[in-house]
Amino acid sequence: MKAAIYCRVSTLEQATEGYSIGVQKEKLSAYATAQSYEVADIYSDEGFSGKTLHRPAMERLIADVENKRINIVLIYKLDRLSRHVKDVLELVELFDKYSVTLYSLNENLDLSSPFGRAALKMSATFSELERETIVERMQMGKTARARSGKYTCPGKSPFGYKLDKERDRLEIVPEEADAIREMYAKYIEGYSFRKLYAYCREKYPDMRYFSNSMSCKPVIERPMYAGYFEHNGELIKATNYEPIISYDTYLQAQEAIKRNTSHREHDNTPYLLTGLIYCARCGRAYCGKRRAHKINGAEKYTYTSYGCTARVKYASAEHGSTPCDNELYPTEELEQYVSERVMNLHFTEFVTPQTSTGAIDRLLLENSELKKQKERILDLYLAEAIDKDTYTMRFDDINKRISKNLAVIDNEKQTLAKSPTVSIEYLKQRQREYPTATKKEKRRLLQQLIRQIVIDGDQITINWNVK
Repeated sequence: MKAAIYCRVSTLEQATEGYSIGVQKEKLSAYATAQSYEVADIYSDEGFSGKTLHRPAMERLIADVENKRINIVLIYKLDRLSRHVKDVLELVELFDKYSVTLYSLNENLDLSSPFGRAALKMSATFSELERETIVERMQMGKTARARSGKYTCPGKSPFGYKLDKERDRLEIVPEEADAIREMYAKYIEGYSFRKLYAYCREKYPDMRYFSNSMSCKPVIERPMYAGYFEHNGELIKATNYEPIISYDTYLQAQEAIKRNTSHREHDNTPYLLTGLIYCARCGRAYCGKRRAHKINGAEKYTYTSYGCTARVKYASAEHGSTPCDNELYPTEELEQYVSERVMNLHFTEFVTPQTSTGAIDRLLLENSELKKQKERILDLYLAEAIDKDTYTMRFDDINKRISKNLAVIDNEKQTLAKSPTVSIEYLKQRQREYPTATKKEKRRLLQQLIRQIVIDGDQITINWNVK
């Protein structure tokens, strides 16, 4: 009789229950020898969960059963096949179809009798229950760990840190931390992810992290470098590592990502002032107006003017009963006027108000503590240590404090979004290079210098970000 030995173990089971592949193979091989079975093959799934049948060795076993290459399948324990009752029963039916016997060394089940089949179903049910209980406990453990501020390192240590397993902490790698700080500074200054990659490759040739052109993107997007990590959609202040940058710097970088995304949408536009001009009469943005011509039989476009969208793209359903009557401006004329104003501009500082340093970070931390207080007073209420009125009063008071902090955080974020991300010296350098700059570079400088251009008839008002 040709026997197939099937073994499976997940990393967690091997660590906690001792179901090593070696032990399973050894005991099943000894049983096959004692029964004078010929071992046709050993099917081993090491490090695979029992929640699904999609495992390499299991799929190979099923194929060999269907091709009638084996007569009996030997397993160490029923849950090695699967921890789902449905999957176990499907395999048993498959084995019956091809006259293949299933033998479990641990349970010693005889599936030829009704009692044996009933015992199999009961055993499989308890295996599934055990698995779900383990998963639930692990999730509860992860949640409890996260709420205490413990960041769990998913295998390899993140760039900028190294894992100290004994202390359960991430320690900063100084050289990599310096690179991360510079990456944030350069990106906020205006570098794209690809340009930042090229810069880092040249400045840090010995750092293996910079392996592809988008390797800088996850560093800029991850809040962990500002001392936070996400768990179930919630931002949590880390307690087992120190931040490399401030949370304000992280938020400035996220605002830069938003700006760069919107700027990319306009990179191919022929209009220099896209996104900057607004109508004083209806408040809508100005857009470019183009005119079509036939040149050698082909339709070509000449970009001619800027106009209020409620006039250029008038639609009664969107803009009301009558189109806006604000002036149209020839493209070259308006762009030349604004460019001359930029070239003649003398500025020494920014006009944008600054945020309170570290305020967002402090308020986020305070809200985290307030949420813990909510959980504690709920525990007190459930344990009947406080009455319902006391619980309700404290709960509402904490919610009000959280809401108040969120409002302040939102206001600080809005102020931060408007705050300068480059130095005055940098802008002055770009101003000197303006005449020879590309259209894309000119557009970028205008967006940094100008908050908005307001048009009211023949009156053009430029509101600057500098003074």
